[in-house]
Amino acid sequence: KVVARDASGDFSAGTITASNFNTTSDIRLKDNIRTFESAMDVVSQLRGVRFSWKETGVETVGLIAQEVEKVLPELIGTNADTGLKSVSYANMVAVLIEAVKELKAEIEELKKR
Repeated sequence: KVVARDASGDFSAGTITASNFNTTSDIRLKDNIRTFESAMDVVSQLRGVRFSWKETGVETVGLIAQEVEKVLPELIGTNADTGLKSVSYANMVAVLIEAVKELKAEIEELKKR
């Protein structure tokens, strides 16, 4: 059920369930590609939280958009009508992958000692 559509055409809704979401990611559509660096430093600045939605009381986990915005502003959307902020959780996977790779390299270096 669609709750609202803002001036930019974005929709706001409750829970959406699907078997799969595909995000366009073809290299032919991208410019200025570079590997995300210092991912562990970025991830270290994020705070995972437990919370309840005010409207429903449903308990869940996530991030606070305003906190993420300070570290990864490109992952934040702002509803033009309400000013409410959203997080592109799927895009955060890229940062987490690079953070894991940094940790792996650190572990490998420590194993050599």
